[in-house]
Amino acid sequence: MRGLEECKMVVMRKRRKHPQPDSKDQRIAELEEQLAQALLVNQKQQKQIERLRERVEELERAGKRQAAPFARRHWVERPKPPGRKCGQGKFVHRELPKVHQVHETKVTKLQGCPKCGGKLKEIHTHEQYVTDIPVVEVQTTRFVTYSGYCCACEKRVRSRHPEQTSDATGAAGVMVGPRAKALAADLKHRLGVSYGKVSEVLNDTFGLQVSRSGWCQADQKLARTAQPVYAELLKTIRQCSVVNADETGWRIGTLAAWLWVFTHSEVSVYAIRDNRSSDVVIDVLGEKFPGILTTDCYLAYDDRKFKEWLKQKCVGHLLKDLKEMKESKSGRALHFARQVTIILQEALALKAEKARLDPFTFYQRAQDLESHLDLLIAPQRRLSDRDNARFAKRLRKHRPHLLRFLYVDELEATNNLAERMLRPAVITRKTNGCNRNRSGAATHAILASVLVTCRQHSIPILDYLVQLQQYGGTPSALVTATPLQLDIPASPIIER
Repeated sequence: MRGLEECKMVVMRKRRKHPQPDSKDQRIAELEEQLAQALLVNQKQQKQIERLRERVEELERAGKRQAAPFARRHWVERPKPPGRKCGQGKFVHRELPKVHQVHETKVTKLQGCPKCGGKLKEIHTHEQYVTDIPVVEVQTTRFVTYSGYCCACEKRVRSRHPEQTSDATGAAGVMVGPRAKALAADLKHRLGVSYGKVSEVLNDTFGLQVSRSGWCQADQKLARTAQPVYAELLKTIRQCSVVNADETGWRIGTLAAWLWVFTHSEVSVYAIRDNRSSDVVIDVLGEKFPGILTTDCYLAYDDRKFKEWLKQKCVGHLLKDLKEMKESKSGRALHFARQVTIILQEALALKAEKARLDPFTFYQRAQDLESHLDLLIAPQRRLSDRDNARFAKRLRKHRPHLLRFLYVDELEATNNLAERMLRPAVITRKTNGCNRNRSGAATHAILASVLVTCRQHSIPILDYLVQLQQYGGTPSALVTATPLQLDIPASPIIER
């Protein structure tokens, strides 16, 4: 492009030195040609700018969406060291096995120096204990049952062993046992291992040659069996005094969906829905939830249907937003974010000191924090910075639900419990995708709820699922077998 312009400039100079009668008209034609070319270049640049702008917006959305890769906003030069902090917890060595726990003793004698063969003296004895997994062989059990025709009932009846999980015979009479199915379900729906890797692990470890589709069908059958347990978990979560809720992006096939979690310290319920509205909260917790709902500031939790609900907004999310504001502001615009940060941090410190303070002192300090926060976000206060004014409006909207954690011992200031319960689902989404259809989504929600709740109660997961399959999933049989004894505290009565 530059070469063309230079050639034109040379021609123009020559024409100025040797003017012709029609040089004015030629000059106008040349200028019009240059203008047309400039307009063409400008249009191309505008299109390129639009493409780059769209790319920048896409990258910004990718940085904010929940499916983005893990990343730090800033490099940490001196990260925290791993392990427990000094003074927290008791440091102990691994205990020596008991005598009855030692299955085999192997002795290696030392007759002489292994290098030169010299004679030894001051010989000492050393012990080392190695705990390992033995080579496991798959056991195949043959069940022989009988059937006969009842003359009184006029029906054919069959015998069934208590350890059987199915009455199938013939071509379907060779099946995988309940403990293998339980282990595969735990690997997939609680630990986030894909069906392909489940097949590899069980094949390499136990010699079980089962395809991915076989494990998928086994999980669907197990989910149908565990449906009554899932219904009981829904009833239990509605009676909890405090429930932490959160959601993350999910997919059902090629369609967008959302995975929700409603968790208490002793029970967790997962639900996969194709929407992110308040209807999901009502569907899980009911229209009148008597406890306290701890969430972030997402709009679905602030619907008018929840006007009478007791809520606690996550202080951790607020502190994170305040930190971003302080990094992007300067001068007087910093004061508001700093002051609000100090108040929230003092509230967290007061919550930690509550057990050591007398009620009068605690109440006095809590009221001071409440008054100071009201002054900072008062509507009559003029904030020149738009971000500060917007954040103050946001705090005024959630003002009744900001410091409620100070007055309820069981209530936490953050929504970290729900975040931790969502983490396995996020890892599953990143490593092996989500669900291909609604049946798979329902299976994952049911089994994940049962498995995580068993883990919260320290119930042996494999034993529970084995008995669940053997008893057929009937509620009465489940209560007799291994019930989930959920001791949920009653909801506190707090003034709204």
